[in-house]
Amino acid sequence: MENWKAMLLLVASCQGILLSLALLTSFRKRIGPSLFLGLILLIISLELLNDWAIQIHYHQSPAAIPFWLLESYLIIPPSLYFFILSTTRSDFQFTRKHLLLYVPAVAEIIMETAATIRFRLTRQVTDLFRIPAWFFFTEILPVIGIIAVLIFFGKQLRLLSKNQKASSQTRQSLIKLYSFFATFLLLSIFWIADAVFLLPVFPFEEGIMIVFLFTLAYTGYSSFTFFDTPQTSDVPLTESETQSESPLFPNYNDRTELARMENLLKETKLYTQPKLSLEDLANALHLPSRYVSYLINTYRATNFHSFINTHRVEEVLRKINDPAEQHKTLLALALESGFNSKSSFNQVFKLHTGQTPSTYLPKIREKV
Repeated sequence: MENWKAMLLLVASCQGILLSLALLTSFRKRIGPSLFLGLILLIISLELLNDWAIQIHYHQSPAAIPFWLLESYLIIPPSLYFFILSTTRSDFQFTRKHLLLYVPAVAEIIMETAATIRFRLTRQVTDLFRIPAWFFFTEILPVIGIIAVLIFFGKQLRLLSKNQKASSQTRQSLIKLYSFFATFLLLSIFWIADAVFLLPVFPFEEGIMIVFLFTLAYTGYSSFTFFDTPQTSDVPLTESETQSESPLFPNYNDRTELARMENLLKETKLYTQPKLSLEDLANALHLPSRYVSYLINTYRATNFHSFINTHRVEEVLRKINDPAEQHKTLLALALESGFNSKSSFNQVFKLHTGQTPSTYLPKIREKV
């Protein structure tokens, strides 16, 4: 029975660690929900791995790698808080000041590591948990933090439920969020019973964590888009369905921000930058990139690159009709308008005008 339990703990923890690493490395330029969910899953996985180590008496081995030093419960409350913010608020941006919430966890890891190094060098045991302040800091404080975060989580879910349209996509997204909320709530109840009231409920905690990791691993491996949040997927709307405020981004007025985006492009001609990205445009507007993508997809019925290329083609056409630009070659006009090669310009130009540049230009010059 013990061998069977140890094997189950090892498999669950290894799956959780692999999944957490996949989530931690899935983000690129922008820190988002996957990073914070990955941190939470990593702590849960290390907890189960530590339980496995206890089962096989791994801690007593002289060559044991002290991976449990990274297992700080203080990582969970801020990670869950940022996961909620980055999932439910389109304007959330992770900044350096947010790192301050992870200082307690770093302090715990440093202290535990120092105590372990001291023991290995001198064989003198430093039992930090005998210090009441340390026990409160590492065991009770995370419980208080998780309770506060879950209250906030519940409020955000209620607001999100009111703002979301009843499409199948948004319903699925809400179901995922409610599932996370229910899991963390259940874990927290047992966590409080264990840490505060010293009740023998840890086996139930283990069972919940194992089921949680196996479920996420199976679902994630079969479809990694399962970890997309409601705001990472654009929901196209017809013109009759559009409103002054987006159901996905209630903090913004769509038509105001759309007009501001068009004015910015007209005044600054950002589209003439060959390597312009969605993030660049979003930064210039001081808006989340997901929201800018939503505006383009919903109100212009196209993606970012096609939207920008449309502005570039219009710029080329304006230059062609401008007498002051008549001395320039068509390729020069294209490069000035933001295209980075002749082939891409020819392809995009034909897509937008229905004619190749070589066919279109003589007709325009004849009119001029």
